[in-house]
Amino acid sequence: MKKKILITVAVAMLISLLAICLAACNPFKWKSVGGGEPNAEVLSQGGYVVQQGKYLYYINGYAGTDADNTWGTPVKQSLTRCELDQNGNVVEGTHKVVVPKLIFNATTEGGFAIFGEWIYYATTNDDKDKNGTASTTNMDFMRTKIDGSVTQLLGRISNRSARYIFTKTRVLYYLNNTVSYIDFSKLNGKPNKNGKGTSKGDLLTDVSSLQWAYGLDKFFYTQTISGNDSYKHYNELCEINYDGGEKRTLATQTTFMTGEDPALEPTNVFQYSLQKVFVEEDGSATIYYTKSYTLDSTAVQMGLFMANVKASTENIATGEGKEKQLNNANSSSATLYPLGYGKGAIVSTSNGNFLQDGNTPASEGVWVTGASQTVWNVIGDYAYYSASSPTEIFKVKVSGGNSESVLKEGINSTFMVLDFIGTRLYFFSSDDDNYLHTIDLLNYDAKDEDGNLIGSVYIGFEREEEEA
Repeated sequence: MKKKILITVAVAMLISLLAICLAACNPFKWKSVGGGEPNAEVLSQGGYVVQQGKYLYYINGYAGTDADNTWGTPVKQSLTRCELDQNGNVVEGTHKVVVPKLIFNATTEGGFAIFGEWIYYATTNDDKDKNGTASTTNMDFMRTKIDGSVTQLLGRISNRSARYIFTKTRVLYYLNNTVSYIDFSKLNGKPNKNGKGTSKGDLLTDVSSLQWAYGLDKFFYTQTISGNDSYKHYNELCEINYDGGEKRTLATQTTFMTGEDPALEPTNVFQYSLQKVFVEEDGSATIYYTKSYTLDSTAVQMGLFMANVKASTENIATGEGKEKQLNNANSSSATLYPLGYGKGAIVSTSNGNFLQDGNTPASEGVWVTGASQTVWNVIGDYAYYSASSPTEIFKVKVSGGNSESVLKEGINSTFMVLDFIGTRLYFFSSDDDNYLHTIDLLNYDAKDEDGNLIGSVYIGFEREEEEA
């Protein structure tokens, strides 16, 4: 009998030790929320709202950078999920926290993405060093299954404002003129707390500007000339696949020259700076960039240009999607809302926002809004815009006309400001403690019977509701 008791105690101790070991090996333990549609269409990658099938995944408001980010603690600013009905409205009582971490990056381009059964995101890391001082610079790239059942650390960098983009096998980030990557293609589906099984490296150096977007398998960049040609007044405009393959030069020193001697044609030798990229319906990309040349040691700005880049594009000087000039040097601006190769862009200048299509003279354009106003989206014939610090959203026809107010409400602009899926606008409302709100810009009555603007719909998920 005594031997049986000893064996029973030993087994119990072994089970306890195993449980402790498993808990230690999986610091990201979280109860599965079930559901999910991994094979469904995904809408609006890279912002703070992503739809996959009937599920809406969103960052649950803004709690700030000083909030407790211990795994399992955050609800506000966590990554949360709810269900949508057939009309796109939130189904009451379906909110569930999927990732109990603060989803945050200091750049307004930060956000999360969903590929299949995984959600990819960035979160601040405030682990303490041996002196007990919490980090204020580290950031973790992570992924979690769409039902919350498994979480993996992909990698860590010591910067919270890096530009980044997720692919199905990599996260790429841009720091100090270098594009680096973390490759997680060999990870299995088990919890991972330290990034074991991933690989890191630098993809490109001497990068002076870049543009990337979800929906493309490549991105665009300009590269500074080094070596024996570093003194020459040009750079190269290039593209490369996210996996590092198929690098192509779209413009170099001789692209716009008519002869063979750059010294005789200084006004045809350019420095490029990428501003935006637009994904066309056919899957090609339209890139927007500024150009300048150097004459008598002085840089001369030429203005804003665009070109459509297809798989067959050899360079931006020739072909069906060749370069078009949008505006001249006097009105050149890096602030623009791209509309694609056929329509041009709404470009911000000191005199206002102008529609410039690349077909009319570069000195002309259709006036859309006044100065110091930001165009956030174009839906159909209308541009939706606000003042630089948004408290009211207006709409106006892209072709010009009178503006109409569609929303007047406090909008938190500390984090990412506005996001869109189809005709729906999403934002963090400062009138309601910075939780997520939405309105359907085309399918709601903007004003009540007294002529007052009707507010947005609250989506936020508070801890009291979770515990109930």
